Formats: sequence, C-alpha cells, structure tokens
Amino acid sequence: MSPTEIWLRLIKVNDLYGDRMQNIADALIREATVTLKNLRDVELTAKQAARFFSMTAQEVSESEHWLSQPDNHLLLASSPLYPTALRAISDYPAALFVRGNLSLLSSDQLAVVGSRSFSWYGERWGRVFCEAFAQQGVTITSGLALGIDAVAHRSALRMAGKTIAVLGNGLSHIYPHRHRQLADDIVASGGALVSEFPLAMTPLPHNFPRRNRIISGLSRGVLVVEAALKSGSLVTARCAADQGREVYAIPGPLGNPGSEGPHWLIQQGAI
Repeated sequence: MSPTEIWLRLIKVNDLYGDRMQNIADALIREATVTLKNLRDVELTAKQAARFFSMTAQEVSESEHWLSQPDNHLLLASSPLYPTALRAISDYPAALFVRGNLSLLSSDQLAVVGSRSFSWYGERWGRVFCEAFAQQGVTITSGLALGIDAVAHRSALRMAGKTIAVLGNGLSHIYPHRHRQLADDIVASGGALVSEFPLAMTPLPHNFPRRNRIISGLSRGVLVVEAALKSGSLVTARCAADQGREVYAIPGPLGNPGSEGPHWLIQQGAI
C-alpha cells in the first residue's frame, strides 16, 4: 500500500485530526503491509478500521487519477507548503485536497462569512470591504456558499485579487451546483479550492462546522456580514475566537433579523 493510498484511506475514516492523524499515518507508512492488527496497534476503533478498509480499489484509482491532474494536490501537514497558521490549531486537518494555487494558503487572509439571505445593505458593504482588502493584496477566504460567501469571492475577483474557497464536501463535485463557474473562476484567477473531505463526499450537514474551523484557521481574522443567531457564520466566529483570531462584524440595520448574530458577538465581547 503506497503512502498516498494510506492517506486516502485515513481521510476516508473521516474523524481523525491533528497530531493523532499525522502519527497514525507515519506509523502505517513504515509498515510493509497494512493489516487489521496494524490498525489496532495505532488504536483505531473497529468502526474506524472498517472505514479504512471500506475504500474500494476503484475509489483509490479515481482519487489517484484526480491527483494526477494539473493543479490538483494532496497537501500534508508535514509539507513545507502547509500553512503555518492552520497547522497551529489543535484540530488541524493533517491532509487537505487542494485545487489551484498551493502557495496562496500561506498568504495573509481575511475570512468573510455571513447570511445566505443578505439584505441590500449587507451585500453593498460586504462588497465594499472585500474589494478594498483585495486591492491591498489580502486574500479573501470564504465557503463558496450562497449569499455573502459568493459576494466575498466575486468581490475579490472583480478587483483582480485572490480568493480561497473552503468546501464542506469533496472536490470532485462543486456544491452548490450554481457556483461551479465561480469555482472555476477562482482557480483560473490564481485562487484555490480546499477540502479535508474525501473527493466524492457529499455536502452533509455535519461537514460544515468542521469546514468552518479551516476557514478561520487559515485567516488572520474573520469578518461577519449579517448573520442570524443560529448560523454557520457564528460557528466560524466562535472558532476564530477560540483560535485567537480577530473577529469583526458589519451588523446591518438595527432590527434586521440578519443583524442579530453580529450584535450578539458585540454584546458578548467577541469583537
């Protein structure tokens, strides 16, 4: 079993992070073959071992074919190209699939997140801020979702700036589908698409909180543009605060439902 296949199978396990995942990979790569006993020795549970071996030969082949294409990468935490800011968080992803510009992951980044149902106010000021930062050479990082995420990515592209999209699904398929062209434009402009999930992974709801810690972990700070109290944007803001990142907000007009989250952040002293 090649080192690449071992990593692909560990990613398939789908609940390994940080130093533990890195140490398990290092131990398995040293083995001539990988057996169930080897997996027990590195303390994988029976369910984790089953998921490791559940990856079919076809899935391995398809993943290796994807990696053979230009601009497609499997970035390991042991690589000098792995971003030091992300490596510093305790639950860093030990392996990332990246389509596009690897070096951009180590650039100065501002994460921009917000409501999927933004107001004209949120769209306008989100665009103004993102365009200004992009003009200053700051990479705009977001999640390719509908709403403010798309505003952020497009604003950076409009200023010929750079942008990174971190996905909550595998890179074999772009979600949402209507953003396939936007994803292509991001890569074509020198940006990058990033995911820690297996290439064929669908966008399951529990993937997105995991995705959000990467968005904030890559960035020096997080800008929240309109968000409800119960939203993925506030999950990202909390991740940022826990990681020691700065948190900023564009609250929006008082009384607007999309302003509840940013106002709550201010009240809690997160900003």
